[in-house]
Amino acid sequence: MIDINVEQLNIEMTDLAVKQLKNIIENDYTLEGLVFRLKIKGKECHGFTYSLGFTSEAADDLIYQVKGITIHIDPFTAYYCQEGIIEYLFDLETDQEGFFFENKNEKQYRGKFFKNEAMTPPIKDIGVSQ
Repeated sequence: MIDINVEQLNIEMTDLAVKQLKNIIENDYTLEGLVFRLKIKGKECHGFTYSLGFTSEAADDLIYQVKGITIHIDPFTAYYCQEGIIEYLFDLETDQEGFFFENKNEKQYRGKFFKNEAMTPPIKDIGVSQ
């Protein structure tokens, strides 16, 4: 298990993202029982790709509160996304719409950074003996 806690996180949300998310939560009945989640979706040469949306709650979720919004984050994502901002984009010209995460530490996660053990998550000792 990755050793990280919610106090290590500094994730902001723009006012537009908060407004849009509250509107969705209040008006979309199909989301009942689901939680809003920030998740690392993949890794490319330029850094991580992210997913923001509604999923089921997981037992190991970290629960992060910002501006009255609850965000669920798995420990792996939390380790690499300790500082960032969630934005909402609605651009008719480029046909882009949705929530986006800007990781303020993204530059250090480019390329094959994971080959450096100092940049991988610390694993919590859970008392498993071999």
